[in-house]
Formats: sequence, structure tokens, C-alpha cells
Amino acid sequence: MELPVPLRQGVERLLEKVPLPMLKQAARTLSDRYRAELRDGRMHMAEEMAVKAYLATRLPATYAAVRASLDALSEARPDYAPKTLLDVGAGPGTVLWATLDLWPDLEQAVLLEASAAVRRVGEALATEAMTAKIAWLAGDVTIDLADLEPAELVTCAYVLDEIAPASLPKLIDRLWQLTDDTLLVVEPGTPAGWQRILAVRRHLIEAGAHVLAPCPHEAPCPLTAPDWCHFSRRVARSRLHRLAKDADVPWEDEKFIYVAASRQTASSRAARVIAPPKSGSGKVLFKLCQKDGSAGEKLFTKRDGDAFRLARRLDWGDTI
Repeated sequence: MELPVPLRQGVERLLEKVPLPMLKQAARTLSDRYRAELRDGRMHMAEEMAVKAYLATRLPATYAAVRASLDALSEARPDYAPKTLLDVGAGPGTVLWATLDLWPDLEQAVLLEASAAVRRVGEALATEAMTAKIAWLAGDVTIDLADLEPAELVTCAYVLDEIAPASLPKLIDRLWQLTDDTLLVVEPGTPAGWQRILAVRRHLIEAGAHVLAPCPHEAPCPLTAPDWCHFSRRVARSRLHRLAKDADVPWEDEKFIYVAASRQTASSRAARVIAPPKSGSGKVLFKLCQKDGSAGEKLFTKRDGDAFRLARRLDWGDTI
């Protein structure tokens, strides 16, 4: 998966004169903060150089994870096409770009972001490329949601790792209050990210929400530690991305986990592939999360005919 052309070109313009040694150092610092999931009172991207490091090294991966999550949401609700978006903890507009790529008729977007440096970059990237009415607001996601207006699609992507666990229930309550239709929360695909998504999922189900994806049910998650639910999306690295991360391969795999919950039910329920398929001669083995709330393996062989031919085309994260 690659960034939309206008976004990629905008990022290249913003980075073309940045000294590589400065970018590499900023990328290392940013990566260390994300990996440690630091909550030290400082924003990960408070400074302009940290924002540029994010554009070079993290934006493609977070975009891919959000876009894949939106695709799963759309698959569960094929008739859904939101006209309004509220993105909380918006960064440089990653969710906005992914939403417009899937639903180009989006009319209005409100993006809440605490970092002034990030907002400046986000506005610069979006100014010439979008027709939707966009409002950028300064605000802390834990205290500045009171005066926001509801939207058909509310999103919160790669934000909860910066939130104290004690603040999570109140935040999810407010996000759900602001959701006219569907709420999407995306987190890194780590065991800790999965636990945060599980907490969000339980809270939303208790509030009456219908889970659209990735789960085909609203029963308790059937997985137990050390196993955990997550998905992966392969992302193309630009030349600058490789240089900034001292990387040799032209791609990376972004691991992520998400939950999409709605005031509307899914149009259909289908089992989901929750691990990389295991293929062999004339057979393919899937680990599936099932509609009845269970998880287990299912084998397809040539004897299954059309079902086997279909199964061979499925990948991690697909429905069956």
C-alpha cells in the first residue's frame, strides 16, 4: 500500500530541504518514544522536526493501518458513506486522507490535535488537495471534547497509547456520545494495543454499540495471552524513508489492531482470518474468529472445490 499521490507529493515538498542527519536523529527519537509508549507529559510531536520525522517514517504505515480498518468497516456496512468526520488526535490528517480516499464525497471534517506544529503541517498538506470543508482545532483529547459537534464517523487512531488508562473510560464515553453512526479506534498491533482495544470494545458493547469489525460477534474475545489479535499491512518505503531508518528492504509490515462499532448493525456476519494463512500442496489452513464467538483452525483442501479456490486467495484480516 502507498500514500495517495497528492499526499506523497506534499510530503516530498515538505522534506526536500531537511538535512538527512537531523531527520535520522529525529526519527530515532520518535521511534523510541512510540516503542516505549511513554506518558511523560510531553507530546510525541511537539517540535517541527519530530513532525517531519513522522512524515518520513510513520505516516505511510499509519495511513495503511487506518485505510485497512476503514475498508473492513465498509465491507461490514457496504451502504455506509459518511458525510461528516470527527477525528480526535488527528496528527497531520492521516485519517482524513484515508477517509477521503475511500469516501471522496465526504463534505465536512473536524480534526482535533494538540500540537501546533502538527496542525500547521496538516493544514499545509490538505490546503490544495481537498474540497471537503475542514476545520482544525487545538485541543487535548482528554479534556477538550465538550464543545464538539457529533459526526457520522468519529475516529481515534494511534492515540490511546498516550492516554493514562484511568482516563480511557471517560474518553470512550464522550467519543460514543459524539458518534451519530460509527466509531473507529485504531491502535498499534502489540499485546498492549490489543488490551486497549479490548477495553474499548467492552465499554462500547456495554453502551449498546454493535461491533462491525474485526470481530464477527459481540461475545468476549476468545483469544487469551500470550496470543493476541492483530493484523498486518505491507507498506512501500520511499527512498527517504529507507535513508531515515537505515533500512535495506523497500517495504515494512505495519502491525495494527482496531475496533469499528456502530449504532447500526452489520449487514452480514462473516468469520475473519486472524493469523497468516498456512499454505501447502493442495491445502490451506486458516485461524478464524467465528460468528459464534469462538476461534479455531479450519482446513481447506482441493476436495472442497470452489471453496478451496476461493480460500487460496484470502489473506490475514480477510473475511470468509
